[in-house]
Amino acid sequence: MGYNEDFKKVMLGEPHVILGKKGITEEYINHILKLLKRYKIIKIKALKSVANNSNIKTLAYETSKLTNSYLLDVRGKIFVLSLYNIKKLN
Repeated sequence: MGYNEDFKKVMLGEPHVILGKKGITEEYINHILKLLKRYKIIKIKALKSVANNSNIKTLAYETSKLTNSYLLDVRGKIFVLSLYNIKKLN
């Protein structure tokens, strides 16, 4: 299965991780790194208590920067990270 198919599968599935009210912690980053190593593409959902429309993109960008991954998509309070830079299909 190619990365575009994996991306579609991840977007339709449940989130791998939920970003809680503690925000971005060292434990959270370590967990993301383990999941990226295993799945290559992961979906993260931010709770209302930590995310609002103005800072969700900031949280997503910061998470991708700290994990050396690529931010593929941000939709609402959900964002997708990948080890590889792929172009999503519409």
